Amino acid sequence: MSESQKVLIADSSKLARKLTEKLVKKIRPYTDVIAVETVEQAIEKLQAGRVDLIISALRLSDDDGTKICQYVRENLHYLPVIIVSGDVDSRVQERIMSSDVTDYIDKAAGQKGLEIFLRGLLRPDDQINGKILYIEDSAVVAHATKKLLQNHHLDITHTLSVTDAKAIIPNRKSAYDQFELVLTDYYLKNNETALEILDYVRSDLGLDKIEMPFVIMTGDENTENQKQILHLGANDLIGKPVNQEALVKKIKFQIRFTQFHREKTGTE
Repeated sequence: MSESQKVLIADSSKLARKLTEKLVKKIRPYTDVIAVETVEQAIEKLQAGRVDLIISALRLSDDDGTKICQYVRENLHYLPVIIVSGDVDSRVQERIMSSDVTDYIDKAAGQKGLEIFLRGLLRPDDQINGKILYIEDSAVVAHATKKLLQNHHLDITHTLSVTDAKAIIPNRKSAYDQFELVLTDYYLKNNETALEILDYVRSDLGLDKIEMPFVIMTGDENTENQKQILHLGANDLIGKPVNQEALVKKIKFQIRFTQFHREKTGTE
């Protein structure tokens, strides 16, 4: 059994916190729920330990809920941040939330609407499969990693270089239709790095973190360098030597959310 997911709920209403916690545990009973009522408390909890999903009200008693999102994007690895709002707010009505926010739920959809949404995020890992573009120039490492991921029902297309990867996904539609995640080593042969394929997918193809998540394997333990990689568009990093359980968990977490987002918004 993998470690339980940790969900942070931020809402100034005690009743709302209790209802959301009850709903989360209905969907996934062993979820570890952390409930707070202010932005300040939320950030303290994020500083104290790992969180896998944030569900926040749009307006909290001390500040705007989007301030939590901003903190996450500036300081932590990528993780879904869901804003729940029952207020008449132009940002919700016009769908112009900050890019820091993953998505929003209108309370008008009711508890059932929220349940359907969260079920897509919290469903068990064993229901997750997906299609991965994997870039690794070591045949030995690639063979072992492919076998590991295939054993977890993941479909792997392996390539040795960024150049070859670009040829497989020459345009936005081909990338979107073929894959749900890119997994790549940071340093590759011929002076290529993961940043080249990351920039290609984010800038040239125009696929964002939700549409095409990136997990990058790196042996660089420099925190500032890691933050820079995330700032440039990676969803998550995993250190080398790679912990196999952690790799599978990170990949499935990203694919789970991407698949739900695609189902909700419809394919291109």
